[in-house]
Amino acid sequence: MKTLIKNLMSAATQDEYESASKEGLDYFARATEEERSQIRKAMLQKADEMMSDAIKTRQKAAMLISEFETKNISIEIDGLKYPLSEWVTMKEYCRRFGLKNTMVLNNWINRKIVPKENILKISQLNNLRLIKAVPYKA
Repeated sequence: MKTLIKNLMSAATQDEYESASKEGLDYFARATEEERSQIRKAMLQKADEMMSDAIKTRQKAAMLISEFETKNISIEIDGLKYPLSEWVTMKEYCRRFGLKNTMVLNNWINRKIVPKENILKISQLNNLRLIKAVPYKA
């Protein structure tokens, strides 16, 4: 039983996890209620760890893709160029800096935590607002 849980928790690859998980499920049918509880707990914990790792990996990938896509691309408004690597949408700002949603950023704008010069309103794009991609402190 201890070996099953140890193998499950130490699984570093998808194949190792699937193998350890299968062993755990095979044993589950003949396990006592206490052992079943331990197996459930270990499987849920490992699944949570894997999900957390997957989320972090996806966020890193999305950030790298975003940086790559916006490299050296600028938007020109009234004769001034704004590099899109420095200016982002509100949704992208929230993603980059880990804010829950755009309402937090709207609140910061209303409270003038985000300086006026770091907000770019583009009337040609239905009043789209771009925010300078720097961290602000509430």
